[in-house]
Amino acid sequence: MIHHTCFKCKRRFELDPVYVGFELSKLKKKSPKHYQAVCPACRAVSKVSVNEMQPELDEVADEIEQMVADFQKQKAEDR
Repeated sequence: MIHHTCFKCKRRFELDPVYVGFELSKLKKKSPKHYQAVCPACRAVSKVSVNEMQPELDEVADEIEQMVADFQKQKAEDR
């Protein structure tokens, strides 16, 4: 899990690396530098550096690829 602290309310929360990797892969930008995390308490958006999260994202790369493949398959079926 990726631990992050909200800049506004200072609450600590966790980000799921599989979900973060999936959301980053859906972006049109090839190599994003930040992920916009939404605080569950105050709903403030804070930027989290992808470089800081990279080790966690690399550990779950297979799961992220599977999730992206499933998403693409579902998207193709809906058309």
